[in-house]
Amino acid sequence: MSIFPKRTVPGKTVTIHWNFNISSLKNVHIFPWVRIGVKDPKGNVTMLFEEHVLGLPDAEDHVEENEKPKLKYLNKNIPLLLLADYLEGACKRERLIEILENIQSGRHYYFTYKIPEDGPIGKYTLISEIHNSGSIKYSKTIADDFFFVEKVTVDRIVEGKERKAVVVNHSSEKTPIKVVTCLQNDREELKTEVSVFEIEPLQETIIKLSSDKEFLLYNEEREVLSLTSESPSYLLRNQQVLEISKNDQLTCLLKKDKEESYRLDEQSKRLWDKSNGLLHKDGISEEEKLIYEEMNSEELIHEITL
Repeated sequence: MSIFPKRTVPGKTVTIHWNFNISSLKNVHIFPWVRIGVKDPKGNVTMLFEEHVLGLPDAEDHVEENEKPKLKYLNKNIPLLLLADYLEGACKRERLIEILENIQSGRHYYFTYKIPEDGPIGKYTLISEIHNSGSIKYSKTIADDFFFVEKVTVDRIVEGKERKAVVVNHSSEKTPIKVVTCLQNDREELKTEVSVFEIEPLQETIIKLSSDKEFLLYNEEREVLSLTSESPSYLLRNQQVLEISKNDQLTCLLKKDKEESYRLDEQSKRLWDKSNGLLHKDGISEEEKLIYEEMNSEELIHEITL
């Protein structure tokens, strides 16, 4: 079995793949009762599939000399993610050749499971049972049949001689995180410093801060938290608006879906340029706030919260 992604957050959906392979059947058929489900960290079970599945033996090969082999299977559109997943996990690597050979001959099923917004945080395990003639066959990849639901929050920022962020891991499992520090050199080029490590389960972790723009990424870098004592609200110019400049003096903004254009004066052009997604809303002047409110009403600059 395979799960995509292996790490997610409450409210998101994971896709579960199950391969029913009966290419080894000879002269008999099977009609097992199949159960596929998910067990959350608290032991609650959600069944995704409970049905009988008919398995018939392959036709015997009778290929005459110089005759092309007959097709035995319908073409299977196998996602690249599925192939990549077979390269991961201890038991999958050991069985890699067998698994790859069984991809075309297998019957592939896909199920989706949505994690509730208030679902428990931690390790979720898959249930895979094939009931046949009173016996139960379990998944051959059972050691890898799990996924994690993660949640990390910023509890507080400690100001002082050494600024620190106190973050909380709400999972009962270790959670990998990435801390990115943003810095600008003398030429105002953005440079970053990165630290990657795991934080302990159900504990607070202290992270030393060295910049006013630092971010914590987790859940395979899909979730981003701002490590700041200021409001985690940033200004970002509308990425769907086209900017046209002439001779560094005239700047116009054009909306792609409307016949509207805006000519920026010096002050609004300055705020437009600064609104790159890393500009703290709390850090702009009173004059800039008035300009922002006007440009926001025209959907030229958005407020982004991390």
